[in-house]
Amino acid sequence: MCTYGTSQGGLKRRKKMKRSNIQDLTLASVFAAIILVMTFVPQIGYITVGTVALTLIHIPVLIGAFLLPKRYGLMLALFFGLGSLIRAATTPTGPLDPAFVNPLVSVLPRLLFALAAIYLLALFRWFERTVKHSNIYIFAIVTLITSFGIYYAGQAIIEFSSWNASVVTVFFLLVNVAFITAYFAFIKKDDNRRILVPSTLIVATVIHTVLVLSALVIFERGLITTLVPADQLLSLIFTIAVSNGLVEAILAAFVGTPILFALEQVKAG
Repeated sequence: MCTYGTSQGGLKRRKKMKRSNIQDLTLASVFAAIILVMTFVPQIGYITVGTVALTLIHIPVLIGAFLLPKRYGLMLALFFGLGSLIRAATTPTGPLDPAFVNPLVSVLPRLLFALAAIYLLALFRWFERTVKHSNIYIFAIVTLITSFGIYYAGQAIIEFSSWNASVVTVFFLLVNVAFITAYFAFIKKDDNRRILVPSTLIVATVIHTVLVLSALVIFERGLITTLVPADQLLSLIFTIAVSNGLVEAILAAFVGTPILFALEQVKAG
């Protein structure tokens, strides 16, 4: 009788595991399809507004990486990278697109980004469990990263443009205050996930921007220096990192967080 009960319990566990595996595979397939649509349909995954080009495809990659086993997160990152490569090769739209035909620029940083996001979430969860008032420290980390980026973006714009330095400084100070206020308002509820998830999304998006720009500088420096003088390269990198990266990070937090919470509930149910 005891053996029968044990075997029944084992059978239920196997069925539950099989159902979970099917659910994971289904979700991964849906995310992969979303990534492909966002890649090849104009102004969905890559939004161009004037001279600013925003990448939003990292959002489903992050959601999938957080919800699903590691192998699926890496698979989604691979789809992201390969889609970027194919798009750059077939329908280039910007001066830097030829660089993304190189898989070391289009694919490798996206795989590293997915790995970094997975381990970053694990690190923040461990931090939350083991450190008292961890939410304050996480808030401080995110605020420091964004403030640093905003400051150097202002400095880069002052160097690149003829704008009044005082006006630019005041503008970016206001941007920084607005971001911190919105971030605090978004996470202030008494729920640790309200700070854990958006903070991870923000930092992971910044990591993605840094990895892609680093790959551009390392592997396609020749192409970049044909577009901008070598002595202005660092300023250009800072400008792109903040003008694109910070907006992408904010969008990842405000768009990705509610979707992630909703899918977690669906998956748990």
